[in-house]
Amino acid sequence: AGSVLAIAEALTNIVWAPLADGLDSVSLSANWMWPCKNEGEDARLYKAVEACSDFACSLGINIPTGKDSLSMTQKYGKEKVFSPGTVIISAGAEVSDVRRVVSPVMQNIAESAIYYIDFSFDSLKLGGSAFAQSLGSVGVECPTVQDTEYFANAFGAVQQLIKRDLVLAGHDISAGGIITTLLEMCFANVEGGMEVCFDALPEKDLIKILFAENPGVVVQTAHPAELEKRLKAAGVGFLHIGQPCDERHIFIEKDDAQYQFFIDHLRDVWYASSY
Repeated sequence: AGSVLAIAEALTNIVWAPLADGLDSVSLSANWMWPCKNEGEDARLYKAVEACSDFACSLGINIPTGKDSLSMTQKYGKEKVFSPGTVIISAGAEVSDVRRVVSPVMQNIAESAIYYIDFSFDSLKLGGSAFAQSLGSVGVECPTVQDTEYFANAFGAVQQLIKRDLVLAGHDISAGGIITTLLEMCFANVEGGMEVCFDALPEKDLIKILFAENPGVVVQTAHPAELEKRLKAAGVGFLHIGQPCDERHIFIEKDDAQYQFFIDHLRDVWYASSY
């Protein structure tokens, strides 16, 4: 699942640039870091590389280059510390028009709308998430991409929205979940916030909704009817979750519960590790 998520996140990062030939434009680089020659690790690496290869092949993407560091252990006296097996995926592609790359910064336009588009076709899971890590946990179930064809369709649909100038701002969902995505879309501007409602999501657990790292994106559009029409035609699921507001907060509702996140305060917390 880690291999699949690494590729998925590289692609949901690059989707905001209008690519000359969509997914066919993309090439990947894979950097493997693994504590090999220790019990069970070579088999785990084999499974991870196989999953990476299968997912890339099913998307029609090549991995022509990469590197590896396969002695990722360190001894401290009699103790041996293992680095977790990891693959870093970098994506590159030919961009058709660099001036039309979509920014991740929300624009404070009152009549615009904010949509959530899931790429994973999976239930929301917290295993391996930043949220679980913050609790000193790993978790048991982690998300993956259940339907590769659906992922490719969702990627192509977002590309078409961008090429038709239907996206004002967009941000992928990755480390930290959708709440981090929404906050980061507001961190780089200086006014306004969002009002968000998750009532239409079948998931009842707000913690999973906010912090699950299932691959997906959040988009802002000034043409909601046209965006919905094109996503429906492409067979891609979406959810209208909110709109900008003048208050400098993200206000979230779910099943009669209400939560308020103050953007400027949380931006200071977010920046703290940098200074």
